[in-house]
Amino acid sequence: MAAASHRPPGDPAEDSAQRFASELRALRNSAGSPTYRQMAARTDQSTSALSNATSGRQLPTLEVTLAYVEACDGDRTEWERRWQAAKAELGTTPPPARRWPVVAAAGGVVLLLVAAGAVLASRLTHEPPPSDAADHTPRFFADDDAFNQRQSRPQLAPDSARMVADLLALGRVELYSGKAGSFVYRATSSTPTYEVTPRKHVGQWGPNPFEGVGFPWDASWKAPPPERQWTVVVTADGRSVECWRTEVRDGRPSCEWGAVSDARGSSVADKGQATGSGLSRLAGLITREDWKAGRIDHALSFGTPDNNDQFVFPAVESDGPGQGRWSEGQFIWLDRAYDIDADTSLKPYERMVAKALQEYGAFNVKNAEEFSFTSEYGSKPPGNNGEAYAPLTHIKFEKYLRVGTIEPAS
Repeated sequence: MAAASHRPPGDPAEDSAQRFASELRALRNSAGSPTYRQMAARTDQSTSALSNATSGRQLPTLEVTLAYVEACDGDRTEWERRWQAAKAELGTTPPPARRWPVVAAAGGVVLLLVAAGAVLASRLTHEPPPSDAADHTPRFFADDDAFNQRQSRPQLAPDSARMVADLLALGRVELYSGKAGSFVYRATSSTPTYEVTPRKHVGQWGPNPFEGVGFPWDASWKAPPPERQWTVVVTADGRSVECWRTEVRDGRPSCEWGAVSDARGSSVADKGQATGSGLSRLAGLITREDWKAGRIDHALSFGTPDNNDQFVFPAVESDGPGQGRWSEGQFIWLDRAYDIDADTSLKPYERMVAKALQEYGAFNVKNAEEFSFTSEYGSKPPGNNGEAYAPLTHIKFEKYLRVGTIEPAS
């Protein structure tokens, strides 16, 4: 998980990291905007490492930088010089001066107050975070991942209203829950682990994504039926092993294809492919913990059949077959003018979904035949009468839904 920055706004060091990230993005554009998966195939770096190199939050390592440059046919010598210059600028920036409170007192009283202040500061450092932070529900990926960030300035698409109309024309908006939800299992250190090689597509779709990664599987777990094609296992060390068309024979699991992600890091898959956008199957999933907490503290995900072959952040690729208006990675949200608390027509689970869409939005991550959101298999949305495909008919999508894009955090 990336450490939070403590630099003040406008800090030259922060500007240096952002400038370097901007230069890397320009290099990739000049190389024809290869996907991060294509870039990873040309190097020994993961898609998430290459994607994070352009976040601007911190200077990437020299190893990642040179891999990024090599994948974009850049000049390694020139970029190593640029990296060294940026590192020197970051390293020579003085830390911000501390501001101490002025205490107007004399002699021993001053010393006593300073000592007391030091004790208080130490105690505050080790006390729990304020209740607002403590109330946050457990969620996947790092706090600075796009799915865990409130997007205060999304860019509205010029044809947003038309895109919303196209999305809603697909029919009833639904929430997949209960038996229609996504299978997610959480392994422990004692869960039996197996070596898995995909049954199909190795070479055609890339190298074996499970190579060097143990696949945990408990005999009590249920493999999904054919119509629920994906199974996700979160390992004890925080990896997300994502298996397409899981089969279990004699207690041993196998996958037709899949992906491996870092559930504590980036939502971009490290290896393999689990969605057309290159993002993890966990990205945007509503969990049991979310429903129990009464709030969804992250962005959601959805799909559309009108995807073109383009992608925007945070997606790193697209499998869209057409020339439609939608690009994978595009962002939707509910306008702040929508007073969700005052809308008495909403069922409890609809209210939770609506608030998540207003606070965090949702990302287009795949091709899909309908506009819907997904929760974990077996989860029970509050206020739902047990429907596997729970309707979201009371949310005022037609009036308040917006479509656009977001930029990487800077």
